[in-house]
Amino acid sequence: MAEDTPTPGGARPRPASPARQPSGSGADTGWAVTGTMISGMAVWGGAGWLLDRWWDITVFFPVGIIFGMAVAIYLVVKRYGAADPLPGRPATKTPGGRRSRPGTVTTRTQKGQR
Repeated sequence: MAEDTPTPGGARPRPASPARQPSGSGADTGWAVTGTMISGMAVWGGAGWLLDRWWDITVFFPVGIIFGMAVAIYLVVKRYGAADPLPGRPATKTPGGRRSRPGTVTTRTQKGQR
């Protein structure tokens, strides 16, 4: 166990987990998202349509489509969520996508003080 702890001021060891491989091109990801959305609407809308036909009412088809879209959106966000930061660029924690925190940088620009 002692060999696992770095010496004070020394370099930290790299994690043992393998690096995450890219999941393909942007077009592949786009088609996968589109297919997930259409499939969710088709499957749950189809189930709603079958229930409508079986019980002779017309409420389950639109509910199935909306539910299918909600499940598809959840699955897309779960799988493709936030993109990893680019290598060499620090992950920022600034609110609202600002480039710097308010009040920390006081530079003059052509339009005045920033």
